[in-house]
Amino acid sequence: MTGFVRFLGEKAERYIELRHSLGYAFSKQAGTLRAFVRYVERAQLDAPATRTMALDFALSFGGANSRATRHGVLRRFYEYLAVYDVRTEALERRAFPRSRAIPPPRILSEAELASLIHACHRISPGTPLRGRTMATLIGLLASSGLRSGEVVRLDRPDVDLANGVLLVRKTKFRKDRLVPVHTTTQAAEDGEFRWPKVHDGMMRLTAAQLSALLEGLDWRRVHEARRTRVPAQAG
Repeated sequence: MTGFVRFLGEKAERYIELRHSLGYAFSKQAGTLRAFVRYVERAQLDAPATRTMALDFALSFGGANSRATRHGVLRRFYEYLAVYDVRTEALERRAFPRSRAIPPPRILSEAELASLIHACHRISPGTPLRGRTMATLIGLLASSGLRSGEVVRLDRPDVDLANGVLLVRKTKFRKDRLVPVHTTTQAAEDGEFRWPKVHDGMMRLTAAQLSALLEGLDWRRVHEARRTRVPAQAG
């Protein structure tokens, strides 16, 4: 590792810590900066940080919008880096114009959606719960209009099927919102599968119930075998 790569890596980590301390999640941007450091190391580039270096990295993969995003992350990092190395070149704000073209959405018909959900049940025959989970996820996406990341982040306390409401936390602009659940979704989820209740953030199940749950079976019908005392033979 060269001295420049070491310097660049240290400043990148400090910059990431600074953004975190200001309240930013900065997870994707942090990944971009660390990928840039690895790129500089693989290419065996030397100081200072230049426009060409940033442009070549931005062009190394991805589409037009992702290139513009990566270049924007580097542009702000270069401004920070220039405090420690005055030779750092300033990056142009509009080096990569964003594409405003939005691809047309692919809207599934009811038959296609039903076929997709049915196919989910064939996923991982050895672990039926995985197929049930995927079918539930796709059905919820189709009926609620939630983003995929919002559905994946739902936790058990966020789902209130009794009142037909979902609590979606930390959505766009870090706001929480309530989303109504369609009555057909309530009926399907209520009849399809029943999750154990959560108390103090924990599910309490016996070993046999947990095994049934992982197999996608009705865990409520499973009970631990009770020991029975056999009376001693008289005489």
